[in-house]
Amino acid sequence: MDKNKQLKNYQQLPLEEKIKMTKQKIKDFYEAMNGEVYVSFSGGKDSTVLLHLVRSIYPNIKAVWVNTTNEDVDIIRFVKTIDNVDTVLPRMNFIKVVENYGFPLVSKLVARQIKDFKNPTPANAKTRNLWLTGISGTGKESRSKKLSEKWKFLIDEPFDITSKCCDILKKEPLIRYEKETNLKPFVGVLASEGGQRADNIVKYGCNILDGDNPKSRPLAFWLEKDIWAYAELNNIRFAECYYDRVVNGQFLAAEVRTGCTFCGFGYQFENNTLFESDRFTKQKIKNPARYKKIMQLKNNGVTFKEALSKII
Repeated sequence: MDKNKQLKNYQQLPLEEKIKMTKQKIKDFYEAMNGEVYVSFSGGKDSTVLLHLVRSIYPNIKAVWVNTTNEDVDIIRFVKTIDNVDTVLPRMNFIKVVENYGFPLVSKLVARQIKDFKNPTPANAKTRNLWLTGISGTGKESRSKKLSEKWKFLIDEPFDITSKCCDILKKEPLIRYEKETNLKPFVGVLASEGGQRADNIVKYGCNILDGDNPKSRPLAFWLEKDIWAYAELNNIRFAECYYDRVVNGQFLAAEVRTGCTFCGFGYQFENNTLFESDRFTKQKIKNPARYKKIMQLKNNGVTFKEALSKII
């Protein structure tokens, strides 16, 4: 059967069947790794459900949380309520990443493109041509790689934008942890999130047992509604940011997804008018001191707030 069709079939299964399949995949990975495993725990709702499922079979399994130094205050509070969690830190915090590499704005691809155009070398000449024309060195057309006219002005802006945040703040700490402990991860990703994650899941399946980086993604075929249904079934309450509520006298709508709090990737698509109703305004309401500090961060003399105002 076609793998895409198989995934869609799995996604339509009732929750009871999904739970059964997921638990079997957890057992398969645990046994294949001889129990040398951990749960990659972000504090988000998907990884909370994952941790509950894994610990329903293996109660003493370790959870590992990366404090990216760019975390939502609700996530930080929630993680502190969970037992048996190791916290790992990046070698460079978010503030230093901004100062040294730039602001995380627009997208990872655009950030890489702008970096290459700002720093032309013989080594990146072919890549720059791809960014400029959408045609690779072999003549293959790849229009999705062409830098949009909309963002070319960023080449001449004094501030830099960067795609390094995820590697420095999220990936490296876990890579280091795995090398030090020899443990392999359960990861709470869903194919329904789309993008490269979905493509990778379709290609390799839930459990990757071979190669240098074994991992298990036993929730891969779950949908958003399954996460909430499982939580209700098991009396799980997520971090408070996932619920509508009033904070400091102002209404805050529930988050659909959480990530690095002051990440500007995709910010341009939000329905905002200069910080009147966007992800950063929520932070201003919840954590005004932190908001003020981050908005005043500078790269090449330009503040984060000034840089954000350029892209909307």
